[in-house]
Amino acid sequence: MKSLFLPVFFLLSWRVFAQNPEKIVQQQLDAYNRQDLKAFVETYSDTVEIYSFPNAKPRVLTKKDLENDYGSLFKKFPQNFAALHGRIIQGNYVIDKEYITGRGQEFSATAIYLVEKGLIRKVWFLR
Repeated sequence: MKSLFLPVFFLLSWRVFAQNPEKIVQQQLDAYNRQDLKAFVETYSDTVEIYSFPNAKPRVLTKKDLENDYGSLFKKFPQNFAALHGRIIQGNYVIDKEYITGRGQEFSATAIYLVEKGLIRKVWFLR
């Protein structure tokens, strides 16, 4: 019984850890900065909505759209980098203050991520 308890405990602990909104968003940011498209897209749900504030309509609806958009971005700007300047966690929301470089023009941005079932479901960008 003892030998079964430990693997089950670690499996359940890993699942809780993997669904932590801050951890998911950090994995997404790390993959973004490495320009690892596969790892980046894996942090998102199958139906993701990305908004550019104040627009009310989502920019991206599917993982395929996400792959196309960010694949193009990574190819166009190989030095693209988002430095994290602050983070707030509120329940399933993670709010990041970022400074973006490597696109020719540097700028600050705020990203608000909604994490559901261990994946990013919605993002709002404010610039």
